[in-house]
Amino acid sequence: MVCDMGVRTWFYLRPRPGELRPLALGRVDDFFSRCGRLPVDEEGWVQYAEVMVLLEDRHPVEVVRLAYFQCRAHADGTLDRRHYMELMATAGEAASGALSLSEPPPGVVSAEHRFAKRRLEHLSRWKPTKAEVALLRDFVNRRAGRDLL
Repeated sequence: MVCDMGVRTWFYLRPRPGELRPLALGRVDDFFSRCGRLPVDEEGWVQYAEVMVLLEDRHPVEVVRLAYFQCRAHADGTLDRRHYMELMATAGEAASGALSLSEPPPGVVSAEHRFAKRRLEHLSRWKPTKAEVALLRDFVNRRAGRDLL
């Protein structure tokens, strides 16, 4: 018997605090790649939960990653590309900052990548409330047809 395995990513939009709703992958792709629009909160953020699910024979069996992301957007719901490029630059610093071309002076610890990682977390993540986590759990478990979260 051959077991077909894969990974699928599910998205859930947070249009305002305390509210979550399923978000189609196509809308996420459009937002990041084709000037698509998503609802923007009062502070200018598009916030969403990303749930990566392991599939066996096309059935969800495990959540392998759960993250809560946010991106700056314009009032019309399109991605703020300038802010997004800043975010990507910070991600590069956080990932490769430890790969310095020169050694720091004796007694100095190179910590730029650690600061970049903290800045990246602050720029790109949001923290859900307990009620939002419970709502997401209900969505994910209902879609999976079993308890995954």
